[in-house]
Amino acid sequence: MSSYLAVGGVSALLRWLLSNALTPNGPTTLLGGGSPGITATSPDLVQTGADEAPHLNIFMYYASLNPALRNESEPSRNARGEAISNPPLALNLHYLVTAYGAGQFDPEILLGWAMKVFHDTPVVPRAMIESAMTDLSTNNVTPEGQLISGCLLATQFEHIRITPEALTTEEIYRLWTAFQTSYRPTTSYQVSVVVIQDTASYASNRPVQRRGVLALPSQAPVITSVAPNPVLAGGTLTILGQAFTGDTPGGTLVSFDNAAGLPPDTVQGTTLRIAVPATLQAGTRTLRVQRTVTYPISPAAHAGFSSSPMPFQLLPVITQVNPASVARGSAATLSISPAVGSAQQVVFYLGDTALPIEARALGNPPVSQLALTVPASFATGKWPVRIEVDGAQSRIALDTTNGSPTYGQWLPQLEVTP
Repeated sequence: MSSYLAVGGVSALLRWLLSNALTPNGPTTLLGGGSPGITATSPDLVQTGADEAPHLNIFMYYASLNPALRNESEPSRNARGEAISNPPLALNLHYLVTAYGAGQFDPEILLGWAMKVFHDTPVVPRAMIESAMTDLSTNNVTPEGQLISGCLLATQFEHIRITPEALTTEEIYRLWTAFQTSYRPTTSYQVSVVVIQDTASYASNRPVQRRGVLALPSQAPVITSVAPNPVLAGGTLTILGQAFTGDTPGGTLVSFDNAAGLPPDTVQGTTLRIAVPATLQAGTRTLRVQRTVTYPISPAAHAGFSSSPMPFQLLPVITQVNPASVARGSAATLSISPAVGSAQQVVFYLGDTALPIEARALGNPPVSQLALTVPASFATGKWPVRIEVDGAQSRIALDTTNGSPTYGQWLPQLEVTP
């Protein structure tokens, strides 16, 4: 199997085939004894003019997917996102071979000779590929050549085939117009198949040792209600419905937002209770009830039946306001549970005034503290504070404790001073 360097390896291989085919009786003699240069670069980088040296240029202008091998392998990841195979990337490479020369017949001689070399090598033997890569790593070594020499092109399971490709006059005109350089005699070839495949490890199921059949009624869990809804962060949800339990209570799980299932705190036939995970962010969330299945021949639990998703709203909670009193134009720090993600929309409410905050940069970790800046023109006094995260708004509570300094006031609150 080849690495991604195989694309450059093919260009180096074609250049080596032409260089290796030069003989004293070939184009070197016909061109006055000077060995024509053979390059693999873009046509607009080739030096042209009245005194241009006779040489050949190979340019890969397009890479396409090989249709025969495109769907050869199975999907590379399972439903959990785990790699289960290393599917190959099979490519066809499309080349232009262009001849240059200031002499009257130099381009014709070189182009005809190059086409004869490729005609005589329709399938490149693995030994030739190995020789080309060895030569690339030992003679006139460059950093690029050193990299390409390790591309493992000779070890791939498909042969390298060189096939003439017919381009229309219009297609050639469009290509050379895109190059924005002077046209020279050109022919085209397709080189296939270049197979690029990773060697990374992946999960693989063991061969089947024993077969077992388990017949179960097709009865999925059904959720009829979730209470309380909305629920405060850190609260406990009571899920009502039917068909929650299977063979054992341990086979019942609750999944939040399609994450891995969690065992509930209590399990009954029609009732489940589970604490809201601390990692669940505020806003509209979903939960499912799942039942696993254990086969007689294996102790491992397998995914079985799942209910439809049931939405509920998770409210944020302001756990602390620090300091409790700030001057206008200053900021107070609010501790919030659960932590707020960078992609979540947040609005503070100071009294009845909404104070949206700017979104944080995506990718930042969730934060449990946010700064509330009081506008410089805000009225002084004690104001209840709320926070809204993705449409879920925290609650305020009336202090009914006798003797409390905030008796009869709504909490949490922030005092705004001049």
